[in-house]
Amino acid sequence: MDFYKHFPVNAEALGSKIDLHFIQKGNWLKDSEVRHKITLECGRWYVTMVYIWVSNPLHFMCVEIDHYDSEKKAHIYAELFKRGIQKDARGTLKTNEDSICFCLN
Repeated sequence: MDFYKHFPVNAEALGSKIDLHFIQKGNWLKDSEVRHKITLECGRWYVTMVYIWVSNPLHFMCVEIDHYDSEKKAHIYAELFKRGIQKDARGTLKTNEDSICFCLN
């Protein structure tokens, strides 16, 4: 097959446990709240999705999605991505923002 000649891995080789390590490491993502962040850089509006673990709000991951030419379009796409990404369509998984106490003194 011509498709496999471009890859150094043999098509018949068995995978190892390390190949599936990303699933174990990202297992917390199924119990996470999804939020979005929109920033303006060089005239483009960048949409970043933020995954926040409900059990530990200090454990989070940011993934940059795309950039758009208007803020309104960025908000629309951010909401669409958020609905498609999050586990619960009703949005019942929420982080407790009062669980982290910041002292501004």
